Parts: sequence; structure tokens; C-alpha cells
Amino acid sequence: MKIEHIREQLHLLIDEVDDIYVLNGLYRNLLADKRQRLDYEREQARKAEKEKKK
Repeated sequence: MKIEHIREQLHLLIDEVDDIYVLNGLYRNLLADKRQRLDYEREQARKAEKEKKK
């Protein structure tokens, strides 16, 4: 293999790793947002139930 070909393959691999890193970050953010939304909805449902009992 020529060094140019190896260098090109290395850059492609680095780009793929960068993409995976970014996607993992987005996935973690989406999971955190979903968790926060579910917690908020549970809290609101709990408050509504408490108000209904009064």
C-alpha cells in the first residue's frame, strides 16, 4: 500500500469516529431530555392527583 492510500484511509476512519462520537453525544442528550420530560410529567400527574383528592 502506498502511504497516500494509508493516509486517506486513516482520515476516513477519523471522520467515522468523529461522526460516532457526535451521534453518541446527541443520543445521550436525547435520553437526558426524555428522562427530564418523563420526570416532569410524573410530577405533574402526581400534583394533579393530589389536587383531585382535595
